[in-house]
Amino acid sequence: MRRLMLICLVSLSLVGIVRENLFAATTQVDALIEKLVEKGILTRREAIELKAEIAEDEKIVREEGLKQSLPQWVREIKLKGDLRLRYQYEKRKGSNLNMGNTTERERGRIRFRLGAETKVNDQTKVHFGLASGGTDPRSTNQSLENTFELKDIRLDYAYAEYAPFKWLTFLGGRMKNPLWEPGDMLWDTDINPEGIAAKFIGKLNPNLESYINTSLFLLDENSSKADPLMYVFQPGLKWKINEAIDLNLATAYYGFKKIEGASLDHSTNKNTAVKDGGGDFNSISPSIELGIKEPLGLSILPYLGFFGEYVHNLDAKQSKNGYMGGLRLGHKKINDFGQWQLRYTYTLLETYAWPDVFPDSDRYSGRTGIRGQEVLFTYGLGKNWNLELDYYRTDLTSTPDKTENLFQVDLNFKF
Repeated sequence: MRRLMLICLVSLSLVGIVRENLFAATTQVDALIEKLVEKGILTRREAIELKAEIAEDEKIVREEGLKQSLPQWVREIKLKGDLRLRYQYEKRKGSNLNMGNTTERERGRIRFRLGAETKVNDQTKVHFGLASGGTDPRSTNQSLENTFELKDIRLDYAYAEYAPFKWLTFLGGRMKNPLWEPGDMLWDTDINPEGIAAKFIGKLNPNLESYINTSLFLLDENSSKADPLMYVFQPGLKWKINEAIDLNLATAYYGFKKIEGASLDHSTNKNTAVKDGGGDFNSISPSIELGIKEPLGLSILPYLGFFGEYVHNLDAKQSKNGYMGGLRLGHKKINDFGQWQLRYTYTLLETYAWPDVFPDSDRYSGRTGIRGQEVLFTYGLGKNWNLELDYYRTDLTSTPDKTENLFQVDLNFKF
């Protein structure tokens, strides 16, 4: 009781004088505590504890005062980012770039990304991010070269998210891909499409959720003719079969306008530029992922997942199909030391199955008319950082002797 009264007395003294000068207030309170120790009212241990409590209260007051002095959108902002350090080795046999001979290349590369989101009001958020890289939409890497040359930082994404209801969200701008994809056969994970999108979510029961992703993306701007664009309609289901098994499946319809015969920027072999080849690439693409927690009943294998995707170009006259299949085992996510995941993927993507401006750029430079395998191993080295070993072996479907081997060693740091 005596100690509580003393704390109240000292605290009231601090509040009374803190408005004048915080440093002076702290000094006077310390002097008052020392005087109480001299008179035997407080022990030395009680004095130390009291000073610590007052210091913590001062910190809270300062932080809350600073927070309240900022605009609301600044107080609501959330930052996140990552840094990746990479060693990359690639060997291409039968390269057209070297008159049919084998080419080899080694590179050191870095990637840096910084993202933020802020709350505009109860229904609206704004998301924006910066990333290293150049104009290539499928790469945020920067090679270590040219005698310490400065690296580019560009706008990675900037979009608004408006959710008038829990079951409906609208997006607009340069956005994170709003479509669900089990892999990167159709979409490189660095691509952030531009346009508008809407996401519908409906709970059918506690274990079953339906969703619809729909989008309209602008691919280019032409001053003298209609702009090429794509629109997507993707209905799907998420089903929690039991405590251990989850299923996600969806089917997407991709519609394209004005891309047949168009030389789109960042295309690899320009399959869109071929007349009567892929048409406008209107396609249908079903996809699935099945996840099982501790399939053997042992913590040594915490997760096993199977995934797959198929694409069929409804307009093409030839080479119009593609598919991908694979599995994941280990931990579903890598966030801490000792967690691990092994992933295997096999992909075949025929020449006119899909526009060659979108697929994973690490798979034979992102072109179509390929087939290949990928093995990825991830190991957690500590909280929020990990090591990745990624190997691709890919060849051309038309000339199987043209083969590319790509090996990447990554250190990933998340914050």
